[in-house]
Amino acid sequence: MGNEVARRGFIKGVALAGIGVAGTGILAGCGLGSSKSTSIPTKWDKEADIVVVGGGGTGIVAAIGARESNNSVIVLEKAATVGGNTAISSGVIQAAGTKYQKEFSDYKDDTPQKHYEYWIRAAEGIADPDIVKELANDAPNCIDWLVAHGLSYIDVYGVARIPYIDAQYMADRIHVPGGGTNGVSGWGKFHVDTLYKSAQSLGAEFMLNTPVKKLIRNGDQGVIGVVADQGGKDITIKAKKAVIMGSGGYDRNKVMAKTYCPHQLWALEQGVCFAAPTNTGDGHLMGQAIGADLAGMGGNIGLPTSNVGITPTLPNVPAVPGIYVNKYGERFVAESDHYGYVMRIVFAQEEHIAWSIFDESVKKLGGKLVSGISSMSEDLTKEIADGKVIMAPTIKELADKINVNADNLVKTMDTWNKDMTTTKKDSQFNKTVGLTPLNQAPYYAIKIIEYNLGTVGGLRINTKGQVLDTEANVIPRLYAGGQCSGGFMGPYYPGTGSGIISTVYFGRLCSKIASGEKAWS
Repeated sequence: MGNEVARRGFIKGVALAGIGVAGTGILAGCGLGSSKSTSIPTKWDKEADIVVVGGGGTGIVAAIGARESNNSVIVLEKAATVGGNTAISSGVIQAAGTKYQKEFSDYKDDTPQKHYEYWIRAAEGIADPDIVKELANDAPNCIDWLVAHGLSYIDVYGVARIPYIDAQYMADRIHVPGGGTNGVSGWGKFHVDTLYKSAQSLGAEFMLNTPVKKLIRNGDQGVIGVVADQGGKDITIKAKKAVIMGSGGYDRNKVMAKTYCPHQLWALEQGVCFAAPTNTGDGHLMGQAIGADLAGMGGNIGLPTSNVGITPTLPNVPAVPGIYVNKYGERFVAESDHYGYVMRIVFAQEEHIAWSIFDESVKKLGGKLVSGISSMSEDLTKEIADGKVIMAPTIKELADKINVNADNLVKTMDTWNKDMTTTKKDSQFNKTVGLTPLNQAPYYAIKIIEYNLGTVGGLRINTKGQVLDTEANVIPRLYAGGQCSGGFMGPYYPGTGSGIISTVYFGRLCSKIASGEKAWS
């Protein structure tokens, strides 16, 4: 009992500390309120059956679901445009047992059960098995739902190896959408644009540049509305049935990152964050302010600086040879393993220092292939001059330039090159791609930082998408999904397409259950 009281006190303290962030500029003037029970406004400025907080992937899907269940819906979005992280993502989506998987991959007999087994093992005991199972089971239906709303899928590929997960649970499950105007850079936006048009055609109301500041909770009624900022003026919006939280992660909030995810703090301070600028954990903080619990906190979504050494994250992209070493000049991972798993191990190195090492033969592949997400000159001349790419005529001199143990780095390279010229097998970590010698001078190094795509973990929910308090009780009329919710991922991102499927699944689930609520009076 004493431990539980202490736990509640800690959570309350974290919530209040988080609310204080609003005054520091981290939340850019959100002014998030704190109260477990508030009075009902004497007059509401607007009302709808369902109010959705956040116009990203989850919010748009929830809006479609609400309208298809004949409910009025208002979506409140902090930014000037809809989409959030979904719009800037690759737009690919994971599911098992679909007709597209059977058509475009060699996995004709894959099942949602195997997909579940994969996800739950990657979660390392952190995720709620019941939620993960429901997500895996419904993923094929989500694909069908997306197709019915205007999307199509033209290819399927897989997640790179995670060494402790049995190969029987791995399969090509990442569905690549058709459409878009700029290849991968347009897929996420095309996904959002297609669904946004559907939501608008059904009569969903979207209010942009309207950040929600506070959830209004009234006694046993639960969450009955929100306070939002419209042009600098507070407005109240009544939710006759429910409020659905789809406000994304705490991707850009350094204070929350310091509390919950040091890896994310490192990514924000040393790496490059591609997450939506408006993703500052507002939904997490507003939920905590009325007693909500958190789940699955501590993970994030990131991938290495460049394509060197890794398994390509998209289909039809060639592998770029190379190895990683830490500050001691030693390899520490199979670089070609799943990027989320690899980035966790990079962060775990002493002082988080790691370098990708390659040779002239790799450089000749060109800056476009070597650079990955970043934009490098084709011959790397600019990056070498700027010091972003380190060059040296010998391995020993390269080691001196990047301040790693020279003897160890020479030994590491000798081991790699011997393996590649004799057995063609990685004797240290059983790497699976880029199995070529690195013995053509000069040699190059790029410091590994993180290309960050956001956080993992959020409001604790049950299998109905209902938000739970710190005593595992349902907070009436409050739902959450996507990266605003937690408990369905583990300490690192389990693979490309896991985020988008969560927005579709939870958006559909929350709108379905919320639509069945009896309007309060």
